[in-house]
Amino acid sequence: MSITDKDEDSEYDPTWITGKDLERHFALESALFEFSRLFNHEEKNDRAVVIVGAAYLDTLLEHIIIAFLVDDPKEVAELLRCDQPLGTYGSRTRAAYCFGLINKTIRDDLRVVGKIRNRFAHDLYASFEDQQIRSWCVALKWHRTAYMQPPPGASERDLFNVGVNQLVCHLNGIVSIARGEKRMIRRGD
Repeated sequence: MSITDKDEDSEYDPTWITGKDLERHFALESALFEFSRLFNHEEKNDRAVVIVGAAYLDTLLEHIIIAFLVDDPKEVAELLRCDQPLGTYGSRTRAAYCFGLINKTIRDDLRVVGKIRNRFAHDLYASFEDQQIRSWCVALKWHRTAYMQPPPGASERDLFNVGVNQLVCHLNGIVSIARGEKRMIRRGD
């Protein structure tokens, strides 16, 4: 049954959040507060900022996919396990794009953040001073499209912070859009 197959007199409204969706909404809101606490300019550790930023984007991608896929928590959770098809940051980014939930610029920026995260996670000497990481930070585009051009003299870490924050703002809205476009379980003949 699809949303349009519901009884016309039904008071169904996809903007209402109830049940498990409401629980996930509050869990995501709690995670946003934790992200805000950890992802800030006062944090001196670049590695911590990069890992926290990418981790929260991964959380948002997971929530987007859960909101979009059929209401079968067991099957969806299985699909999202780390050893399953949608269990990684990269596969979630690709899925959100292929499901039509994000555009190419968002997809590309998520991939760039993933590269930066991987570099910091696997290289003890990774730094925003590294030429490759600097070029990746400069390559982030969404904040330029949605927000503004960076001011002259913005550091690569500033570009990363603004880029991640703008992605977070955008993807938070996509969770609601995905919920409104939720796939329905097909009923038997």
